[in-house]
Amino acid sequence: MNPETNPYIPAAGSRPPVLAGREEELDTFTVALGRLGKGVHARSIILDGVRGVGKTVMLREFNYIAREHRWITSGVVECDEGEQLPRIVAKLCHRALRDLDKRWKAGEAMRRAFGVLKAFTLTLGEDGHWRFNIDFDAVNGVADSGDPEVDIVELLGEVGRAASEHGEGVLLLLDEMQFLSRADLGLLSKAIHQISQEVLPVLIAGAGLPQLPLMLKEDKLYAERLFTFRTIDSLATPQAAKALAVPASRQNVAYAPDALAYILEQSHGYPYFLQQWGEAVWNEADSSPIGMQDALAAHELVTDELDRRFFRDRYDTATEAERIYMAAMADLGPASHRSSDIAARMGLTVKTASVRRDGLLKKGLIYSRVDTELDFTVPQFAAFIQRIHPFDAAQRPRRGRPPQDTSKKFSKEF
Repeated sequence: MNPETNPYIPAAGSRPPVLAGREEELDTFTVALGRLGKGVHARSIILDGVRGVGKTVMLREFNYIAREHRWITSGVVECDEGEQLPRIVAKLCHRALRDLDKRWKAGEAMRRAFGVLKAFTLTLGEDGHWRFNIDFDAVNGVADSGDPEVDIVELLGEVGRAASEHGEGVLLLLDEMQFLSRADLGLLSKAIHQISQEVLPVLIAGAGLPQLPLMLKEDKLYAERLFTFRTIDSLATPQAAKALAVPASRQNVAYAPDALAYILEQSHGYPYFLQQWGEAVWNEADSSPIGMQDALAAHELVTDELDRRFFRDRYDTATEAERIYMAAMADLGPASHRSSDIAARMGLTVKTASVRRDGLLKKGLIYSRVDTELDFTVPQFAAFIQRIHPFDAAQRPRRGRPPQDTSKKFSKEF
């Protein structure tokens, strides 16, 4: 088939041609918008899931829906490791107010909100990470105490009031939230708690890796009442088939049943993998229907593409010692495993192996939903590790030598 008409989009954070199987999450979000728009309390939304399931896609879809409802939005802002919450909140509010300014030239509430944001940013200091261009005078006495717990609430309140002046609400979108510190997650929960008590039209939609709900709940027991938690997982077979077959059918191309079943089995219904398979098999096929031989021919191409672009870049961020830890995990099988079993497989104590484990947790390569159960944050990563780094119980990291293949930097948007 013509590659120029290939309908599939295996790109980080890009909306697939058919957004299948996410109706419940979209409905939950739309209801929250409607409630807050009517002055009725609604909980903020947290999405969690492994890489490649479409969390960023969902945040961008929320952004689109909110704009259709005439809300102002921040667009999706990604948390960077080590970045502190006050600066992230300032970035979110600055983007939202700029969006409001494009629609409504500076009303009184908006001018005040910009002034409060200016005062808030003056307490952040100049560390060169991000500079704010605000052409309004700072408003003294609001959000400038230097106490983030107080200032963030006051700033969000002013932004919410600026939006409500025009009958609108504010949607703040935050991705990769697992990179926030426990202290900052607690601070965010406190701020949302106070904002929700005032029923201001401010809604936060966030996303992160599977450990995020546990991180929020461990720090603040009332987080369960503040957020609607939704786990984004692989698609069930009917939805996965729809995501693969419908884009092709729009161009009068069909899949042979055995080819479709084979791709669904190989992809395990993960949205990013489905797009990768769709792109490869479309380019391999000469005509409709796409058959089993086309799918088999695409298999090696898909494996190679995922190895180079999806798996390898993440593997390369790990130290040599951490790679050995991942090899031991993969050797135990594709399921989650206790940290004690992984350490035992390497012939180490749990305490000795904990440095490697903690490094991988911090880098977002593994996660733990339950205290000691560990799994990879990337689907099918265990199989990749077994292909390129089979576990060797005698292997030891070389002292003083950097890991190999570290020139690539992976995108956190997958």
